[in-house]
Amino acid sequence: MRGAVVRQFLAAGVFTLFSASRLVRTPASAGWRRLRIVLVLGVASWVVFLNVVGPAELRFTYSSIPAWWFTGLAVAAVLLTQVHPLWAWRMLAVVMVFEPVVLHDFRSAWGWPWTPGTVLAAAAALLTTAQAYRQTVLVWVFFFSMVVVWAHMWDYRDIFLVGAIVGGVLVVGNAMRLRRVAEADRNEQSRRREVEEVRAATLQERAVIARELHDVVAHHMSVLALRAGSARYRFPGLSAELEGEFAEMQETAREGLTEMRRLLGVLRNENGEAETAPQPRVEQIAELVDRLRSAGVAVTVRFDGDVSGVPGGVALSAYRIAQEALSNAVRHAPGSIVDVRVTAGADLRVVVRNSAAAEPGPPTDDRAKHGLLGMRERVATLRGTIVAGPGERGGFVVAVTLPLTGNEDQP
Repeated sequence: MRGAVVRQFLAAGVFTLFSASRLVRTPASAGWRRLRIVLVLGVASWVVFLNVVGPAELRFTYSSIPAWWFTGLAVAAVLLTQVHPLWAWRMLAVVMVFEPVVLHDFRSAWGWPWTPGTVLAAAAALLTTAQAYRQTVLVWVFFFSMVVVWAHMWDYRDIFLVGAIVGGVLVVGNAMRLRRVAEADRNEQSRRREVEEVRAATLQERAVIARELHDVVAHHMSVLALRAGSARYRFPGLSAELEGEFAEMQETAREGLTEMRRLLGVLRNENGEAETAPQPRVEQIAELVDRLRSAGVAVTVRFDGDVSGVPGGVALSAYRIAQEALSNAVRHAPGSIVDVRVTAGADLRVVVRNSAAAEPGPPTDDRAKHGLLGMRERVATLRGTIVAGPGERGGFVVAVTLPLTGNEDQP
């Protein structure tokens, strides 16, 4: 175990000195990217300013070609921090090794053998490196940086001061990195939790749909069993082969009913009870509207076409969709005017439209999101279409189209 730790630590040292991998940044907003560019350009400008037009005793002369070279390398290193902080740090380490050898005027001017611009660039490179790499790499960065410092500083007080500055910059940058990592972890956990909540809500909604559709399917199966069983009485003189066929059909229908009852037991409600109450139909949307009117909601309803012939499963889903849409309109747009249109033709179309809220309503919550999810699940079950969103004149519109035929082959 200890040997593995030592090998990892030494590997981090090799990585610090020789890694050529580019920095992979986490996605950032356009505003933050622009701010980052402004900050980098600002630091690069200050590097030039301090070396060229800063205090007279801390700047070099315009004719000093080597000083211009070192300043250019420092500026390039600052720009390189946005692509590869370690390479920027390496470049500045080389600059800080050779700059005191070539330029001799700065130690006497302010006690340090480097130009102020180089020091500022080194601090920027250290901070960016600490924001990008793990702690073991930063330990090696600190060690190699102090080796460079020890090569040109001999007063222990100066060495201690520079070590404190380098260590402080690395600690601050590492804290920023850890905060960013923690925030990314929280966002990822939040995303996963949201995905799980949506998945759970979807499964729950599908179970509700299955429970409600049970009675509709069971009714059709019962009719099929009864008609198959009474065929030999309604059509006397059938051949033995046809009577056997009808008997087998009746037995198959009864087996299907038995399996449906077992399914209902599996899809029992939260209280462990099977739901066997009659399921509502599309005509009963008018009763929903009447109840809302009695509660003081301004709501109108209009039926076009013969809705009495709508198949049971479609009628049930249309009722539940209208119920959820009306509930959302009342909850999130209090004081609005709600209009319900139900049109039966080649398809069944249900449109629930509410105007803008007359008074502020509560913010959209998970219940509203899951309500829309439930609508989409019902529409998908029947191979219909749904459009839910802001209306052209404000408010909110839910428009659903459910085919009356073509679902019988659905798996």
